[in-house]
Amino acid sequence: MKSAVRHFAAFGGRPIFERPLHVGAPNVIDTESLVTELRSVLMSGTLTNNGPRVREFETVVAAMTNSRNCVATCNATVALQIVARAMDLTGEVILPSFTFIATAHAMQWVGLTPVFADVDPVSHTLCPVSAAQCISARTSALLPVHLWGNSCDVESLSELAERHNLKLFFDASHAFNCRRNQRPIGTFGQAEVFSFHATKFVHAVEGGAIVTNNDELAERCRMLRSFGFSCMSEVSDVGTNAKMNELCAAVGLKSLDLIDLLQSINRRNQQSYRRHLSGVSGVRLIDRNANDFTNGQYVVLMIDEHAFGLSRDQVIRFLRAEGIFARAYFSPGCHRAEPYCRSALHTPVPLPITEQLAANIMQLPTGSALGNEQIQAVCHLLQRLHRQRREVSREIERRGGQLASHPHDPLISAPLLREAA
Repeated sequence: MKSAVRHFAAFGGRPIFERPLHVGAPNVIDTESLVTELRSVLMSGTLTNNGPRVREFETVVAAMTNSRNCVATCNATVALQIVARAMDLTGEVILPSFTFIATAHAMQWVGLTPVFADVDPVSHTLCPVSAAQCISARTSALLPVHLWGNSCDVESLSELAERHNLKLFFDASHAFNCRRNQRPIGTFGQAEVFSFHATKFVHAVEGGAIVTNNDELAERCRMLRSFGFSCMSEVSDVGTNAKMNELCAAVGLKSLDLIDLLQSINRRNQQSYRRHLSGVSGVRLIDRNANDFTNGQYVVLMIDEHAFGLSRDQVIRFLRAEGIFARAYFSPGCHRAEPYCRSALHTPVPLPITEQLAANIMQLPTGSALGNEQIQAVCHLLQRLHRQRREVSREIERRGGQLASHPHDPLISAPLLREAA
């Protein structure tokens, strides 16, 4: 495939994939059935305002998460804001820095101060010890994030929240249909928020959902997502427009119908990557927590630069040049992004694990768009990069670090690759 260094696309060779492989490529399998359903929605005359498909979507999600209430929203970012408002949070909210920036922005947007704690080195989720060190007189809540489908240490975090009389709610954007000790994600804390963005393995193109067993909280969330209306014409609070529309709900329902198939594809791809990357020094596939059932929607690698011979960022550049659009979630951490990097108030404790992960973690494409042949090609390229690391490093140095990019790469000018659609 790439028998000589000059054949790498980063050095001017022909890319392996003219049509790129993406991290988070939308899973759209049964297109004919979906088009028929969307046509039915358009002909129905009901496109939004809590229509029948939104209500059905909520019923299905509530049942799948073993929650009494589901409140569908236009996206997960606004859902987090609604939960924060519904719980009357004030002051500071503690969350991990190693998460998508939307988690922090959602809190900042509603006037709260995100305070960043470190994460556990194994699960990459909020470290209870670090979170405890961040608690101040202004702290009102903990906002842990289930990451890669791995659950947080909900037992320790629940105890910490109870001990300090704090609210506890979860960003579960990565964790739909995941379980901790056989208990579904969606049943922890006061509420949990799911994302049904197009990058998720089941999606509604755009969408989010709040799930909770607190009936009063659910009712307030429903009111806040629709301008604060408590009945047809009475406004009872400062709400917003966060409603999911009928078209997105229809896509979401079709996607949920395929969840078993999509999870089996994810598991198959995980196994294939693991098999083909076994024995490659400096590359480690991140495992799920021992007590978790995960959806497998992310293939996460840890790159040990010393053992592999190239840095994480160099590996990503070479993969992307070949049309393998690998990503670096989440680099840099939220604490190094605007506006949070300007004030020490947001980062009261050291974040060594976050810094390590932000420098060495990367994600590879998976999902229904990939088969074993494509995965084998990705892994073969990684094997070749490792075997020829010395020649590759010399050539990088000779070129002054100037590498070619794939012609369809939208991030050619972006030195740091963040999670995006």
